[in-house]
Amino acid sequence: MKVICKIDGKEFRDEKSLHLALRSYGMNKEKYYHKYYPRKDLLTGEVINFKNKEQYFNNDFNDKNNMKKWLKNQPIEQSQEYCRQLLIKRKLEKSITYSPCQVELRTIMSPSIIFYNKLFNNYYDLCKSLGFKNKFINISNDKNLFSNKLTLKNTIYVDTREQNWLKFDLPFEIKTLKYGDYYSDIEPECYIERKNLNDFIGTLSSKNLNRFKNEIDKAKKDGAYLIVMVEEKLSNALSFKYLPHISKNIKASPEFIFHNVRDLLQNYNNLQFLFVDGREEMKRAMLAIFSSNGLYKQIDLQLAYDMGVL
Repeated sequence: MKVICKIDGKEFRDEKSLHLALRSYGMNKEKYYHKYYPRKDLLTGEVINFKNKEQYFNNDFNDKNNMKKWLKNQPIEQSQEYCRQLLIKRKLEKSITYSPCQVELRTIMSPSIIFYNKLFNNYYDLCKSLGFKNKFINISNDKNLFSNKLTLKNTIYVDTREQNWLKFDLPFEIKTLKYGDYYSDIEPECYIERKNLNDFIGTLSSKNLNRFKNEIDKAKKDGAYLIVMVEEKLSNALSFKYLPHISKNIKASPEFIFHNVRDLLQNYNNLQFLFVDGREEMKRAMLAIFSSNGLYKQIDLQLAYDMGVL
C-alpha cells in the first residue's frame, strides 16, 4: 500500500520503503512519528515512548501504572467503556477466540483480570458478552479452593531427564514421562513442566518453539494437560533483560517471548503458564494443583496465584 511522506509529500510504495528513506531526511522512525503523529500519555501528557509503530499507536500510556491511575480517576462508566474497548480491539486486531487469561493481560498494556473484576464484577461474563469463548470459570477469594492435600499413599513421578528436581516429603519415583517433568498418580492427565527463567526463554525462542508446539500437540491428542511452571515472578520475567542471573547471550526480547506465549495460549486449550516466586513456591503450587481434583483445567492458575488463592 502506497504511503505519503509527511516531510515533503513524496510517495513511497509501502511503509517499509518510507522507513528506510527516513535516514536521508536526517530522521529515524521515532523522531518521524513523534513529530508528525504526536501521541500523549492520557495521564501525564508526556509523549508516548516509541518502540515500534504498532506499540506506539496502540498505547495510550507509557506504563501500566499510569493506565491504572487514569482509570481510577475516571467516572466508572468511562473506565468500563475504555476497558471494554481494549478487549474488543484486541479481539478484532488479533483475531483471538478465547477470553485473554491473566498471563496474556499482564504481558500487554491492559488491566489485569483482577482489575476487570473490580470494574465489572465478573470478567468472564463481560468477555462472553463480547463474543469470546471462556476457558475458565470465575473464582472468588476462597482460600479453601486448593485446600486438598496429597497423602503418603500418593506418588509424585519425576522425569528421568529432570536434572535439578524438586524434593517432596512424599513418595516419589524417577521414570520416563511422556510430557513435562512431574505428574502424580492422583492427576494422571496433568503434567507439569518445570522451567527456570533461562529454560523458559530458550523454549519460547525461535529455535525451539516448533519443537515445543509438537509436544503440546502430542499431549492434546493423548488427552494430557500441560502446565509450564516458571520459578520466577511474572514481573521479573517481563524484564528479564535486566536480571543479572539471565544469560547475556540471549538475543530475544521479552516482547518476542511473550508474544509467543500469548499465541500458544490462544491456540491450545490444554496449556497454561504459571509464574511463581521461586522453588519453594513452585513445590507448594505443584502439590496444590496435583490435589485439586481437576480444578487446574477450569481455573486460570496465574489469576488464582496472583489472588493468593493458589
